[in-house]
Amino acid sequence: MIGPGTGCAPFRTYVEERLQQKSKGNMIFFGCRSEHADFFFADEWLPLESEGSLRLFAAFSRDQGNKVYVQHKITEQGELVWKWLSEMQAYVFIAGNAKQMPKGVQDSLKEVCTKLGGMSEQEVGQFWKMLESSGRLQLETWA
Repeated sequence: MIGPGTGCAPFRTYVEERLQQKSKGNMIFFGCRSEHADFFFADEWLPLESEGSLRLFAAFSRDQGNKVYVQHKITEQGELVWKWLSEMQAYVFIAGNAKQMPKGVQDSLKEVCTKLGGMSEQEVGQFWKMLESSGRLQLETWA
């Protein structure tokens, strides 16, 4: 699940449902401007991360000199992301602002496929089409 800003809202109930169903493999990439101003659901997600029920990767774009976005965290966690995509047949849900985020996130995921999956550009394109056609890639973005 990749949800910068208010894009994380749909994932709140999804995480709750998965936990009630005892589903394993819950991972969220969340981004916002400031950890102290708009880290939505931190009070719920940080305890879940501590107990091992949720893998949470948070990017705070304005808390340091250089901007850090969710796509940077995806690249940093490339080995884990690739393992989940290739071995665990993970689903990818992207929600949030439709301006630059969806392309940036998709580009970082494709970079992971290229670098860690050893895929050519053509193979990444085929893999991406398979994710879309199988429903393993879902985007919900808005302006």
